[in-house]
Amino acid sequence: MQSITLKGRGASKGRAEGEALVTHDAISFLSDVSVTGGIITSPQSKLKGQSVFDKILVFPTGRGSTADPYGFYMLKKAGKAPRAVINIEANPTTVAGAIISHTPMVYRLDKNPLDVIDTGDHVLVDGNKGTVIITKKVRHNDGRTS
Repeated sequence: MQSITLKGRGASKGRAEGEALVTHDAISFLSDVSVTGGIITSPQSKLKGQSVFDKILVFPTGRGSTADPYGFYMLKKAGKAPRAVINIEANPTTVAGAIISHTPMVYRLDKNPLDVIDTGDHVLVDGNKGTVIITKKVRHNDGRTS
């Protein structure tokens, strides 16, 4: 299995690992994600209907107003939050949401995470060190992945 390590900045401390869910859309945790169900609800998103729960959520940056951290916090209280967040650039409202929800978050990595991480890859996020370790899913000749 191929392993790739990226280095950047930690925005919220902690470590988490799991399956990546990747989108090229900016995300507001208050208006693009159901705060009680963890389902992406934005009609413009290619991920509409998918769950952020238990995923390593990879997206370019957050968007939204000062109420966005509350949406992130509500996801955590409902038990439907992502395990960790990876951004290209950190939006202050996403950082605040990650911190109050005790969710590891990294950003400004040495490579664009949207170019390196695919949905389904196994990812370890270390917000203490600002590192991401990606284990690429293996594609078999018969179409299976593992």
